[in-house]
Amino acid sequence: MSHPIRHLRDAQLDDKLQAQLAPFINAYRPHDLPPPISDLRRELLYEKQQSRPLSFKSICKQTKAL
Repeated sequence: MSHPIRHLRDAQLDDKLQAQLAPFINAYRPHDLPPPISDLRRELLYEKQQSRPLSFKSICKQTKAL
């Protein structure tokens, strides 16, 4: 599927106009496929397990330190 704005990629435009349109032209470029949901879940779960500032253990450690 080709959007009409992608035809501007090869057009000879004024430098200022090309700089202004660059984000829109790049938005319609072909993108990579997104990662599978299983990879995303695994990554989010890992990040979630790494940082737990309000876990029960951390609260107990803080109260013992006081």
